Amino acid sequence: MAKRNFEVTFWGVRGSLPVPGPHTIKYGGNTSCVQVQIDQRLFILDAGTGIYHLGQHLLKSQSPISGEIFISHTHWDHIQGFPFFAPAFIKGNRFILYGQSKVNSTFADLMKGQMIYQHFPVSLEGMGARIEFHELDNGSEMDLGEQIRLRTVHTNHPNGSLAYRLDYDGRSCCYITDTEHYSCVDPHLKAFCEETDLMIYDSNYTDEEYPRFLGYGHSTWQEGIKLAQAAGAKKLVLFHHDKARSDEEMEKIEKEAQRCFPNCIAAREGLVIAL
Repeated sequence: MAKRNFEVTFWGVRGSLPVPGPHTIKYGGNTSCVQVQIDQRLFILDAGTGIYHLGQHLLKSQSPISGEIFISHTHWDHIQGFPFFAPAFIKGNRFILYGQSKVNSTFADLMKGQMIYQHFPVSLEGMGARIEFHELDNGSEMDLGEQIRLRTVHTNHPNGSLAYRLDYDGRSCCYITDTEHYSCVDPHLKAFCEETDLMIYDSNYTDEEYPRFLGYGHSTWQEGIKLAQAAGAKKLVLFHHDKARSDEEMEKIEKEAQRCFPNCIAAREGLVIAL
């Protein structure tokens, strides 16, 4: 029996702020959004500005549209595209949003907050699609049906963030954005990523830059390689690029990283990886 399609597409790869312009043409300037397609099942990791372009693509390819959106955390660069996700405005479409509550706010309230009248002309309740919310936390495990399994682990980021792992048919993808590494490889992340086919990792800084940004909740490409090697990950994708990083600088980082870990690539908008 032929294997079902398991494909990862990058629609937004930046951190903090969208930075489209002449210096980010090759790698892209939109913030975090990754599509995971397993046959007809649509999964979306984060809803940064890249989700706008994903939405336009989906409108051309299928109807009605249903999917599951996993939010790592609700800092702006990971949710700011959702109010412009066109499929969510169409009656008959259905989306389930997964994420973590914070202190006194439910995940649903956090997502609705950026769309209150003071910030946006249409409320989340005013979107036409059926939208449901599901709370997740550190160590959550879910059977998503059709033998697709989801797992989460907490990452080291101000106010917390979740990493996600999707497993299907002996293949897996790990999405680890917005995490600050420790002095040694995090044993929880190592176990989480063990033998994964694809590890997407927050590589916002370089080791040289990192000391100036302690406590910001981000890591380096060098630490990504250490984790990938320790976990036995097959392929590493550098992700959540710094907003000030030009295409030329990204090319240099990518080449240097590949000398240390050959099966490594820097995420760019439009990149498609088949597992």
